[in-house]
Amino acid sequence: MSFDHLNTIYRSFDIRGKFPEEITPEEVEKIGKAIVVHFGVKKVAIGRDIRPSADILFEALAKGLTSQGCDVLDLGLTTTPMTYFIAGSTDVDATVMITASHMPSEYNGLKITIEDSKPVSADVLQILKEIVGTHTFSSEETIGSITTHAMQEDWIANFKANHDLSGTGFSVVIDPANMIGALEIATFKAFEPDLTVHSIHDEFDHSCPNHEANPMKYETMADLGAEVVCHKANLGLAFDGDADRVGFVDENGKPVPSDIIGCIIAKHILATHPECTIVYDIRSTKALPELIESAGGRAIQERVGHIFIRTAMRKHDAILGIELSGHFFFKESYFSEGGPLPAFMVMEVMKKEGKTLSELATEVSKYFHSGEVNSEISRKPEEIYTELREVFADAEFRDIDGLSIHYADWWCNIRLSANDPVMRMNLEADTPELLAEKRDQVLKIIRS
Repeated sequence: MSFDHLNTIYRSFDIRGKFPEEITPEEVEKIGKAIVVHFGVKKVAIGRDIRPSADILFEALAKGLTSQGCDVLDLGLTTTPMTYFIAGSTDVDATVMITASHMPSEYNGLKITIEDSKPVSADVLQILKEIVGTHTFSSEETIGSITTHAMQEDWIANFKANHDLSGTGFSVVIDPANMIGALEIATFKAFEPDLTVHSIHDEFDHSCPNHEANPMKYETMADLGAEVVCHKANLGLAFDGDADRVGFVDENGKPVPSDIIGCIIAKHILATHPECTIVYDIRSTKALPELIESAGGRAIQERVGHIFIRTAMRKHDAILGIELSGHFFFKESYFSEGGPLPAFMVMEVMKKEGKTLSELATEVSKYFHSGEVNSEISRKPEEIYTELREVFADAEFRDIDGLSIHYADWWCNIRLSANDPVMRMNLEADTPELLAEKRDQVLKIIRS
């Protein structure tokens, strides 16, 4: 297999491809070597999810790292946020999570962070690619060691030390979609008897036999909603494939959009940190910056992608970051996803205010949102953007990520997907009638 064939696995946010056609043990071993060459790391922690290729790629990555004199900390099965926790709370120089997130099990990849959970950007991934393709690696006289570290106990202890659900009597249903998020069930059960925990689709099965591990698609939360209603639970939680995203359903089994969850969390944080900075992605409801700024905070809009959100958070020392896809980032979790942290924050708000999740969501929901609508396109994106500018010539336009069109009573964003061959649209309006009208008008242009 030539090096050119492997170019496609080095993506905007991580390294990812089909195993073994695209992402191979040989390539991953070289990536391990390249990580040492470029970053000069001495100790790297590696976690992995349950995909069939995970152990093979771990062996290859560890071989590459140790061959250059780097020690490896084998975390075994972990969620991605657990690797971020290790990065920020221990002396490791870098972490690598072996996962392809919500993608099918024949895919796998690497999520790399440096120092205290700083994400590796696209330009650095390209540098690693060039090192893999051109570098002659040295043969170290000293081979690095491999030691194991079971970290779930420390992870759970951290949540127990920082959250209090005493006296709530809450009930929660968890759906990890048969993927690595099943590890988080133990995190919630650590709060028993104050919290009653139910779970579905909780046995590891990389084929995801029940539904895709992607809570941004509301249809994947139908089973969860039904179980919440059946158990008369207070809320339901759905994790994606590597458990760095979480979706919510309320006590009625209805999905709650992640930007609305973000509003609830932001309101909670602003009560004690009124001048804090919060970063949100361009797809989020305009109710979010309005809420932040009305409370005295600073709202910063950023393009879609965890690297962009996390980088902006570090730059502005933001306390919270929100993505519509279900990523929630916290300064306290080293400017990265906190795993179940947003769920605990929401339950603490429910406890403090004595309100249901649907009541909290209703309080901050002011507008009508289309959700993310995907379209296959037959024209170049630039042609679509040009036509949209012509049709809506009196709008305010923003080019932060794709094209955003803003009016006083509606807005939309149109952008190419970083992962799929589609154009994504998000549109919000002041009324459901205006939402339907503008949604259909914009989609007609996109799909023409």
